[in-house]
Amino acid sequence: MPVTKKIFSSIAGIALGATALIGATASPAAAVSGCTKTASTNNSVSVRCTSGLETYFRVYGYFCSTSSCSYLPGSLVSIGSTSKASSGAYYSGKWYVKGCYSTDGC
Repeated sequence: MPVTKKIFSSIAGIALGATALIGATASPAAAVSGCTKTASTNNSVSVRCTSGLETYFRVYGYFCSTSSCSYLPGSLVSIGSTSKASSGAYYSGKWYVKGCYSTDGC
């Protein structure tokens, strides 16, 4: 992947992540916040969220194979922890976070 495309993908992932933090919940006040990507490889992404009114969250990473691309969920963790999404497919650099109040909420 060319360097410029990789940089653009990283910026797109941050922008998408920031937008989803507000848009993924019914109220912006209830959104998970303080989320940062802590690591990524060709096949995974890890995100840590440190605050918010919701108790749990998970990262959704955008992975692509030769035939299709889709968002795949990561581990469900409590606020203050790190959620990791992995796949045998290639991680594109895009991600978003979804928060929830219970373990079956997201």
